Formats: sequence, C-alpha cells, structure tokens
Amino acid sequence: MRIIRMILGAALLFGVTGCGDEQATVVPAASSSAQVSGAHSQEAVRSADQVVVSRSLRFGSVNAAPYGSFSEKGEVDVFVKAVHSADKIQGILDVVQPDYDVVIEQDGKRWEIHLWLFAHAEHGMYTYVSDTGTGYKLTAESTRELYKLIWGLRYEPKQAAANGDFVNAHGKLSNLDVWEKFVANVKAGIRDEVQVVQYTIEGGPIFDNLSFDGETIMHKHDNTHDAHGSPAKRFEFCKSIEEKNSDRGTEYNLTSCGEGSSLKGTFNLNLENQ
Repeated sequence: MRIIRMILGAALLFGVTGCGDEQATVVPAASSSAQVSGAHSQEAVRSADQVVVSRSLRFGSVNAAPYGSFSEKGEVDVFVKAVHSADKIQGILDVVQPDYDVVIEQDGKRWEIHLWLFAHAEHGMYTYVSDTGTGYKLTAESTRELYKLIWGLRYEPKQAAANGDFVNAHGKLSNLDVWEKFVANVKAGIRDEVQVVQYTIEGGPIFDNLSFDGETIMHKHDNTHDAHGSPAKRFEFCKSIEEKNSDRGTEYNLTSCGEGSSLKGTFNLNLENQ
C-alpha cells in the first residue's frame, strides 16, 4: 500500500513509498452531498452560486461557523475551476489538519471539501469531506487564485461574536460567558470547546481553538491571518487551565503541557477589569 505524507511548509511536499508517480486528472464520482460530478463540470462552472469558507477544526465534517463567503460568479468560478483542474494524488493520504472547509452550493446541491492552502505553498490540495483518504493536488494557478480570495476576507469582531467566539478586541469583550463556561467545564471534567479570537492593533485576527475531551485540552494556535506577523500554526496538549487574579484583572494560562510534563503552554489570555 502506498502512503503519502503531506507536510505544510514553504511548499507542499509529497513523500511517496512504492513505485510509480503517475497522476490522473480528477474526475470525481457523482454525489448529491459531498462530491462534484465530473460529467457536469462545465455546468457547475456556469451556475455555481455560492461558496462558504470556514476554518477547519476536524476531519470528516464542516465547521458551521463561516469565516467568509463568495457569491459573485467570477469568484465562485475560481473555486469550481480549482476542483475540476486538480490532479488526483495516487496513494493513501497521511496529512495534517486542513486549513479550511469549503462548501459549494449550486442548483440545490451541496459539495463539501477540506482545503490545504499554506501561505508559501506552490500547490494547494483538497479532499472531499466524505473521503479524506483521497487527495487532489491543485494547479499553481488555482492555488494562487484561492489564496488571494481567501486572504482578502476580513473576519471582523462582530462576525466572530455572532459565530459564538469569545472575542477580545483591544479590551472590548464579546461572549465572555462562553469562555467562563469553558473554564468551568474543564475544572469539572466536562467536554467542551471554544474559539478565542484576539485582534492585533492592525485588526488581524489571532485564533486559539481549545478542545477539551474530559481529560486533555488540545490547543491550536493560528496567526496566519495576521498580515503583519510571521504566519504559524502550533498544536499542544495540556491538562489544565491556570487562573490568576490580580488588581488589574485575570490571567489564564494552559498548564501541564506535553507528555508527562508540568510546563506551561503557549496560550495566554489577559482580561483586565472592566
């Protein structure tokens, strides 16, 4: 069995074990829920009417909280063209978490994909949400076009709050109760998850996703949409949240991070008294 491992970095690197490197032009099988029919590719390019993009949180499902959307025909056509011009990757994928979930809606039908689109990658990649073991390599042109469109979206504090995120926009807080509930659930050993969005001076969103399974907190830090920073994504696993109160406010840190470690994590949240 051939296994493909994809690493996101300055480029998408595909390490393949086994013989043969042929790539087939993608002609996806027809599906009413998760795949675009190759037989109707030209029709889809003409009539696709909406694309919704969200930050991907896990394999096999679409994040329901939108990051942004496109409804102009030319913009939607870019996404449809990217899907149909991609090459199927031979072998079984072993990949890191997707960057985005993308939903294309057209003529009452719905197609869902996971999308990998790192800032300096020459070629992006996608899988269907219903088949995460089969990947499709995007052309360099489509990679550039999708990157330009998605990085042109702005995730404003108002939208983040509407999505249910805990928002800290230079001390202006939204959905504080969501954060307080998450902290309480971690202490009580109850499963929960939260998306924390903090904004830079320039208005760029910094994302921290914390997911608690009853024992361990998985933390994903993502600052790739900060145009003035060094784009990076980091993952860590911690056991608890440390809460420190002072005259100025409350500081939160992840603790007991790493396998058998008591080190502090990289997550830090300072809430000043209002």
